[in-house]
Amino acid sequence: MPATTNHQLRRQQLLDAIDTPVLLMAGSWISRNYPANWCPFRADSNFLLFFPQPEPNAAALFDPRDQSVTLFLDERTAEDALWHGPVPGFDEMKKGLGVDSVQKRTDLAAVIRKKVGKRRVRTVAIADPRATAEALALTGEDLDFTKADRVADKSLVAAIARLRDFKNSSELAEMRACAAVTAKAHVRAMAMTRPGMLEQELVGHVEGTFARQGCVPAYNTILSVRGEVLHNHAHHNLMLETDLVLLDAGAENHAGYCADVTRTWPVNGRFSPEAADVYDIVLAAEKAAIDAVRPGVRYRDIHMLAARVLTEGLVQLKLLRGNPDALVEAGAHAMFFPHGVGHLLGLDVHDMEQFGDQVGYAPGRTRSQQFGTRWLRLDRDLAPGMCFTIEPGIYFVPAILRNPEFRRQFKGQVDFTRAEAFLTMNSKRGFGGVRIEDDVHCTPSGAEVLTASVPKERAAIEALVGSGQ
Repeated sequence: MPATTNHQLRRQQLLDAIDTPVLLMAGSWISRNYPANWCPFRADSNFLLFFPQPEPNAAALFDPRDQSVTLFLDERTAEDALWHGPVPGFDEMKKGLGVDSVQKRTDLAAVIRKKVGKRRVRTVAIADPRATAEALALTGEDLDFTKADRVADKSLVAAIARLRDFKNSSELAEMRACAAVTAKAHVRAMAMTRPGMLEQELVGHVEGTFARQGCVPAYNTILSVRGEVLHNHAHHNLMLETDLVLLDAGAENHAGYCADVTRTWPVNGRFSPEAADVYDIVLAAEKAAIDAVRPGVRYRDIHMLAARVLTEGLVQLKLLRGNPDALVEAGAHAMFFPHGVGHLLGLDVHDMEQFGDQVGYAPGRTRSQQFGTRWLRLDRDLAPGMCFTIEPGIYFVPAILRNPEFRRQFKGQVDFTRAEAFLTMNSKRGFGGVRIEDDVHCTPSGAEVLTASVPKERAAIEALVGSGQ
């Protein structure tokens, strides 16, 4: 995890940025089915920014008037020590974390009333509904975690976003460490791939690698021979000789920082001619997009650059017809590339996405209404310290390519007959999809690819697939 000094710095930066007290909640255990069978605890990311490895049910009050931070923790009882092991006492926690005070969690309301008086207190709605309900009762705010424009007061969102936007050296070290673990998992999965195995077995190699390195999945692992399903969490398919398998997986460490990587490879270790053609186009688009990263560049322009490179390749494959610029302007590329080229990355795998476009989009910019492009999650000018993904792809999605409305709209621009050949190849299972994704840090001079050690050249992948059998 980042050094305690890093958390102290972030706490001071927040105190300097706010003009009213702020109450943050870590959240607590959430039951999986019956009350004592909990899901793994994961603190809210905005809490994680300021405190290393928070305890369940923790809360914190930031008061700019006296520049104080008060941490609220559950009392230490013999019963808890029996079931969960001993934990440091309040005095030790205060000293170790460098906060001004540690109080009993049960005294949260009383302490806030005494310390804050009639001043306004702001908070942030989080995924734990009980913690959010308690925070709203204490602050009187009308917030909703499920609605991006009501997660928190806009000025508080802006203050937190400024801290989370730009990763310092400690945070970048955590992200590089996550990237290294993620690379091990992807390499392991490629090496252990063989025809005739279930997808779930390969998932075990991925998530087992995370566990051996002290990490957890940053999100539900996507591993499927049905790569045209963008968020495919089903792992029941048998992987056949002629399938492509797509793995989208990343590690999260104890500090909460994430990696997010996608690779695609042939189950039998050899790209077919069609797969090689599609793969090379996607790889060219990804490399072009990464090469374009530098401070001041608009992220939407990177998306459109990737779309144009993909479109040029699809024209060469005779799946699209016409001038590439005109095809992109018309949105024809989205028949094969129906999503944005990436998103912010940090303490969340889709970093700060709960804040919606007030963080993802620069002031004055709004989402396109065009199919495909409207799912672009980020439209801001890049700056040093920003971390994000670059993840173009080409997919053969029956629901898109057989859609009557799209067939009418793009009749002269998409060769739907040729596309149908891809939908029915591989013994009618279809081609699937190819996505290549890396994690990128915008530096003062360009791009640092945090996940560069994950193989993506075709020759390197073919040499690796099946080598661990």
